[in-house]
Amino acid sequence: MPKGNEKGFTLLELLIAMSILSVSILGLATMLSSGIGTDRFAHMIAVEGSVGSSVVEEIVARDPSDPIFSSNITGAAYDLDPDTASTVRTVQGRTYSATYSISVNNPVSGVSKIDVTVINGTRTVSFTAFKSTV
Repeated sequence: MPKGNEKGFTLLELLIAMSILSVSILGLATMLSSGIGTDRFAHMIAVEGSVGSSVVEEIVARDPSDPIFSSNITGAAYDLDPDTASTVRTVQGRTYSATYSISVNNPVSGVSKIDVTVINGTRTVSFTAFKSTV
């Protein structure tokens, strides 16, 4: 048979096509792994924000005559689980804790400054709010 009539791929063409496919799949796997890591980090930040916001909201929702607003408080542990009086909350294997500080008549008379810090291992996130106490 003459060589000109043969149809199909040569071994070299097949090897090149498989190499290109392999590099493409490796790139896709790298992107997926990077995406999973980014998603995990974003979830951690979202939980920190949620915990901090809920602590700030719970403190701000208190009555202005609440004794918590009568004197300065620094670095008090916040009860994150009222059912068990636990100062930590675990979400998907990560442990979060929160502390709060209240500065009475700061920045002006009749206003209390509330600082909340959420701690997750080595990461800390801070929130600040103000509450009218008059």
